[in-house]
Amino acid sequence: MTEKGKELVLAHLSWPEVKELMPEIQMVLLPVGSNEQHGYNASLEMDIALSYAVCRRVSEELYPRVLVAPPIPWGISFHHMEFPGTITLEPETLYAILYDEVNSLHKHGFQRFLIVNGHGGNQNLVNVATWRIKERLRVPFIGACSYFSMGLDVSVGHAGVVEVSYAMYLAPHVVKQDQLTDGDMTGFESRVPKINIPFQLLHRTRNGALGPAIGASREYGQELAEAAIAGLKQAIEIILEEDYTVWP
Repeated sequence: MTEKGKELVLAHLSWPEVKELMPEIQMVLLPVGSNEQHGYNASLEMDIALSYAVCRRVSEELYPRVLVAPPIPWGISFHHMEFPGTITLEPETLYAILYDEVNSLHKHGFQRFLIVNGHGGNQNLVNVATWRIKERLRVPFIGACSYFSMGLDVSVGHAGVVEVSYAMYLAPHVVKQDQLTDGDMTGFESRVPKINIPFQLLHRTRNGALGPAIGASREYGQELAEAAIAGLKQAIEIILEEDYTVWP
């Protein structure tokens, strides 16, 4: 039975508590983000702070059916490395962390896993990771999504109005409220938008932000976040009703 107001966070439990709760846990959420610059507007933990906050809220909504694994605070951020403080992982490293995390938890008896991503640069890798992990570990279910794709259909924009508004509501401690600055754009845009060409973010913005940020608000962030949380909750409820065991 759902018990509102409580969350189920793996790192907060003792092993006997995990053992006791295991029969009721139907899915493990794996929040992943990045440690990268967000202009003047937010601290480096922005992406993982938001992904983790969304996961914990969903855990509250579906308690005790959903467990939140420890957040992975680094991601693929090569394109932000011109800005000090950014840490980037090799794709193989992030895949190995996800594989080891699922492998460990699967050995304890957990059966369903959902990667909840908070950083655009991770999207291709986490999608590939689900295929490889499914193939190698034969877990009954593993999927991946980005929290910001589960709600309203808006363009997020790096450290802009949408992302900063999300943070004002979900993780206000990451927002540099007195330093909010619109993106100082260089004017550079590729003339072949349907071709994936790797560019450093510095080619497009001098201060690390894309687009305006000063119009961000907690109220808009609440609208965005609640829609994303509701969308993720609904998706999980559907997944838990289905049988995804397609491997022999």
